[in-house]
Amino acid sequence: MAKKPAPARPAPRSSARQEPARAARDRAPARDRAPGAAQDRAPKSGRTPVDRAAAPSETERRILAAALDLFAERGYAATTTAAIAKRAGVAEKTIFAHFGTKDRLYGRILDPAALELALPEAIDGVRETFALPWGSAPALLDAFLHNRLAFVKKHPAKLKLIAQALLLHPERTELFLGAFRELLEPRVEQALSALERAGEIRPLPHRSLARIVLTVSVGYMLARFVLRPGADWDDEAEIATLIDVLVHGVRPRASPPGPP
Repeated sequence: MAKKPAPARPAPRSSARQEPARAARDRAPARDRAPGAAQDRAPKSGRTPVDRAAAPSETERRILAAALDLFAERGYAATTTAAIAKRAGVAEKTIFAHFGTKDRLYGRILDPAALELALPEAIDGVRETFALPWGSAPALLDAFLHNRLAFVKKHPAKLKLIAQALLLHPERTELFLGAFRELLEPRVEQALSALERAGEIRPLPHRSLARIVLTVSVGYMLARFVLRPGADWDDEAEIATLIDVLVHGVRPRASPPGPP
């Protein structure tokens, strides 16, 4: 006896009114979708929007720059995502779509790669200084220290923000060291090698020399702008002393011989 054909299953219920809305949602740019949309959720691997390796978009750059300014001006607690969005010229939901939370955005601006985008002077001045040909160690040190002084005078609150963040999150120090090795160390190595060939410096480990100069310069900037910003500083005299100690040490130099 022949089997009767199975009755056809009813088609899934759908609403014609839902299709245009779904199509419009799918066509909308990712940056304009609500943070809860599926496209903006963290992947199953646990990576969040803040972790993606792609270069930041122009919108993300504006958000990073605005967040850096406001966190430095007001501090973390007093800075709202609404204020950041207003400064960046974006909707507040765009911040959540790209960075997830205020805390992740704060962490992102303390990433050296993002900091370079939001504040290019932080790296460019050093890179350009060490790229120039220098005939003497004092001349190079003078240019480097004055370049950093001018930069920090322009952005003292940002130096304080980064210093506080590194104290609270020492694990981020490795990120900054990695950025130095990638972005600056080749230029520094080239400049020190040229000075060594010219007899301007002794054949010492260049990484150690760079670390000493960096420690001295950062220490001066922290004392000058964070620890005692209201003190009566004579920058020219201080820089001259730093250079003298770095080049000649602290031992007294022999007086030139008198006339015969």
